[in-house]
Amino acid sequence: MIKRRPFLQLTIVLIFCVLMVAGCSTPYKSVSLVSSDLFREKSKTAVNSESPSWETKQTLRLMFLDKDYRKNPTQIISKFEDMVKKEPMPELRIALAELSLLEAQKCKKSNPQQAIIYYLLAAQQSYDYLFFDTRSASSSPLTPSFRLMADIYNLAVADLIQMRAGKTDRWEPKDFDYEGIRYHYQVVKEGQGIWDPAIFDYLYNSYEIRVTGLANEYTTKGLGAPLVGIVNKPSEKAGFGQFFPIRLAAYPVSAVLLFDPIQKTDPPSRNIRLIFYNSLDTDSIKIQDRNVPLEADFTTPLGLQLRKTNPFQTGLRNLIKSDIELKNAGLYMLEPYQPDKIPVVMVHGLMSSPATWAGMFNDLRGDPELRNRYQFWLFMYPTGLPIGYSTTILREQLNAVHAKYDPNSTNPNFNQMVLVGHSMGGLISRGMVQDSGTKYWDHYFKEPFETIDLDPNLKQTLKNMMFFDHRPYVKRVIFIATPHRGSPMADQWYTKILSGMVSLPTAISDTTETVVSKGTLLTPSAASSFTKKSPNSLMLLSPSSIFVQATNTVPLRQDIPYHSIIGTRKPTTVGAGTSDGIVPYESSHLDFTQSEILVPYGHSAHEHPLAIAEVKRILHEHLNSIKERE
Repeated sequence: MIKRRPFLQLTIVLIFCVLMVAGCSTPYKSVSLVSSDLFREKSKTAVNSESPSWETKQTLRLMFLDKDYRKNPTQIISKFEDMVKKEPMPELRIALAELSLLEAQKCKKSNPQQAIIYYLLAAQQSYDYLFFDTRSASSSPLTPSFRLMADIYNLAVADLIQMRAGKTDRWEPKDFDYEGIRYHYQVVKEGQGIWDPAIFDYLYNSYEIRVTGLANEYTTKGLGAPLVGIVNKPSEKAGFGQFFPIRLAAYPVSAVLLFDPIQKTDPPSRNIRLIFYNSLDTDSIKIQDRNVPLEADFTTPLGLQLRKTNPFQTGLRNLIKSDIELKNAGLYMLEPYQPDKIPVVMVHGLMSSPATWAGMFNDLRGDPELRNRYQFWLFMYPTGLPIGYSTTILREQLNAVHAKYDPNSTNPNFNQMVLVGHSMGGLISRGMVQDSGTKYWDHYFKEPFETIDLDPNLKQTLKNMMFFDHRPYVKRVIFIATPHRGSPMADQWYTKILSGMVSLPTAISDTTETVVSKGTLLTPSAASSFTKKSPNSLMLLSPSSIFVQATNTVPLRQDIPYHSIIGTRKPTTVGAGTSDGIVPYESSHLDFTQSEILVPYGHSAHEHPLAIAEVKRILHEHLNSIKERE
């Protein structure tokens, strides 16, 4: 007789019970999730991951194509093409566009020609979904597929343009056949707010660039590929010229690929037009009688323009090597001149460069109304030059740009110009709203200008620096940390050492040497302060300098509103007795300004968010005052 083993019996019973429970269990479960994780998982698409969206995966499953897609994706894409031709249902278009984009990205490097076909297919299907599919057009605008299809379209167009970048015939018209349709492709090269792409040396995809160093990023969501158009040495090229950056200019571009309806010709045909819009000039277009906003990126172009700039190194060279840097002095536009926009001229300070305005410029241009109503220009000058000489350069540059773009003073926008000056740039800006009379001259010279015996060229140089009238097209000035009464730091020993390192142009040195050698031409105070070394900006910023003393005897125009933004290193609502570390409040303060605010920051107050917000407010106020007068 065989004894049964209790342990074995127990084991068999347990296994049996487990199998019974498993057989009776349900596959349906509910799991608690963090909502942000769920949203993150469900928001994955071909645009932001390497797999299709949940909706497209479900479409594949419902059509029993999910396994086949994993084995042979190109075959399934062809199957979807056939289905869309027969019955263009919205969910089929979405799946076809998304799967085509994924396939294009996969074979982008291994098979570029095939990738171009899939990018075109993705762009066309998403475009047709957005503008020609009546069923999708009648859906709620909150339907997620609308934004998904716009993103697929934008990314496909951006990658298409980038893949064509190296082709010599990339902007030439071309005909090609695909799936029984004759396509006619062309690039639109002219029209309101349209760039001719041939003008750019490079076109970069903004989706593939990350900007660092700027606090904020400004973009607009819509249709189109956001690009950065690079122009090398624009000052030397037709269509740009004198008032454009010397080295490089970067512009925001919105590119769209427009598909006209299919024509019932033999064979059927379809026109495709590629258009590059100036994002600063055009923010929306008409498609199928619908006003469609354009996608744009306004910060990335600025980041690319600044990438080769070392602000400190540039600023120091701008001071020490003023003789060499003089050739680069001038007024620089950051976009082609727009007659319907008001100029805002930004003037940097001592030992600085136009790059110092990057943060403020980015935030100002990020404001839609300011972007649409203002154009921003930068004045660059070697900061070691005598202040009166730099003032002369700005005045001549403004006169030149006025003569070119508004010679008859008939443009109401040009004649509402705003100046924004930081530090010494504020003193230079003062010279645009003053009528000097003979006050500057009388502080320096004993004899009247008309009777003084000097070389005609030298005499003309002195005349340009000391006799001037206000610029009638300047209608508002913003002073930021401006030393109207000088800075005590100019009298410090280390400043004097730095002053001795400044190299000035020969024209200035020769003028000083001639005037000093004459002996009897100068007033006693001028004679005691002049040596054979020409006075540079560091010397002239001293509160006791003749320039500062003369400046404060020449009034500013009373019919122009002024604003002061003053830095103070200690948070306070009281200005008297405070300082930004370089300029005391008493030097920056003016009794007659329309507004004055204190910013809890050092001398670089123009970089502080409160200062930027104040400049924004003032520019909006300027627009409102114009509307009130109209």
